[in-house]
Amino acid sequence: MSTLGDADSVDMAPTLKQLRKMSDEEIEQAHDSLSERTILGVSYFLDELSRRAFERASAAALEEARAARKLAIVNGVVAVVAVVVAVAAIVTQVVMAG
Repeated sequence: MSTLGDADSVDMAPTLKQLRKMSDEEIEQAHDSLSERTILGVSYFLDELSRRAFERASAAALEEARAARKLAIVNGVVAVVAVVVAVAAIVTQVVMAG
């Protein structure tokens, strides 16, 4: 059983474990090799590339969500400080006027 190799043998689909270990370049090479002599099955590798791109985009979105959460916390702290300063200013005005 060959997986994407010998011209003498029938190309068998790699196992999921093998596919996950393949680099993007290996998948692109396998795609190009199969696309020269088959009509079916080419989308298998394109789907894998899409899955990997989606995985990278999801990780980037998660990073952005974490950054947004940190920003929201900082914004909350700044708002509390602003309220404390405003109350202190009002108390100072009342004490000075009185």
